[in-house]
Amino acid sequence: MVPFSLYVHWPYCTFLCRFCAFSKARVPAKGVEHERITSALLKELRTSLAPHKDKVLQSIYFGGGTPSLAQPRNIAQIIEAANSLVPLASDAEITLESNPTSAEVGKMRDFKQAGVTRYSIGIQTLDDRTLARMGRLHTGAEGLAAVDRARALFPGKVSFDMIFGFEGQTLDQWQKELETVLKHADNHISVYQLTVEPGTPLFRDRNAQRVVLPSGDLSAQMYESAVEMCTAKGFRHYEVANYAVPGSESMHNMGYWQGRQWVGIGPSAHSRFIDPSSNQRISSVRLPDIQRWAQHCEKFGHGTAKSTVISDEDAKQEAVVFGLRMLDGITDRRFAGISGGQSLKDYLHMDRVQQYVDDGYLLWNSADAKLAPTERGLEVIDSILIDIVP
Repeated sequence: MVPFSLYVHWPYCTFLCRFCAFSKARVPAKGVEHERITSALLKELRTSLAPHKDKVLQSIYFGGGTPSLAQPRNIAQIIEAANSLVPLASDAEITLESNPTSAEVGKMRDFKQAGVTRYSIGIQTLDDRTLARMGRLHTGAEGLAAVDRARALFPGKVSFDMIFGFEGQTLDQWQKELETVLKHADNHISVYQLTVEPGTPLFRDRNAQRVVLPSGDLSAQMYESAVEMCTAKGFRHYEVANYAVPGSESMHNMGYWQGRQWVGIGPSAHSRFIDPSSNQRISSVRLPDIQRWAQHCEKFGHGTAKSTVISDEDAKQEAVVFGLRMLDGITDRRFAGISGGQSLKDYLHMDRVQQYVDDGYLLWNSADAKLAPTERGLEVIDSILIDIVP
């Protein structure tokens, strides 16, 4: 059976981080209409999964927003409904994102009983002043305590996020933070460079010169420190921003990078799948406004804003771009399944690929017909991709 994934977007947050560009909304003063939102998600779920009953659900990912604000019983309803439409694999990964506030930490056991098998915690930084400045409502100590509690409930299935590149952060501070969090780490860590996204408060602050972020050289040193320190502790740097003990990679995110199909439900959720009726690759996105999305789900069974056919050229480009974000790279076999039989050698600018191989940024295994970045190449993969992809 064809492996498939489900992404569920829970749009509400108790606070809005100054750097976050994801689709989200502050919890209304009157509270969240949990039953209405869950009912809309279930309607969209049934409409969206109905054509894919011949597949198997390899993963479900509850993202947001802050899905740990949802009621555990509603999470259980969604998992059960999904399984009734597209069967869950015996080893299915079901991840829920959470912030390390005391209220959310207290619900961990209930989420496990609801069917969640993997827990992802947004620590971001251990510096309390930075957390407060960025709009976070927890402390560094609470972040570590949340990880410790999650490890007790989800042993071997806990991930957390760290961000580097905050205003005023030094290399020494970053290294000390990493040293501390690695003592609490389970089997997976995500490490991101702070990005300044248009439309965010941080973007406005930087443009008004109210915020000065670390230089590119300092940010590169922070990235390299993360690679060195995480790998020294037994974590494999398997994707640009992700580290895992071998065998503990994020199954859901690997699906994105390896070009597997998924359906997303909830406001602003994206989907990529092959339409069984037309055999065309489809890209779709849901309505971003929560109320409009819910109304459309109630009236039409889904809140899709736009659905387009992915061209063959776009599909090939996506396969290479996402494939080379992973240290394992992309094989000719996987690429041929998307390209209609065209090989990587016939598609890419191989003269430029060879130059990057000679310079130590890429690896080309002619026996296995596989292209992969080196650790050095992974750091600058965006620049390489611009050069080698037609």
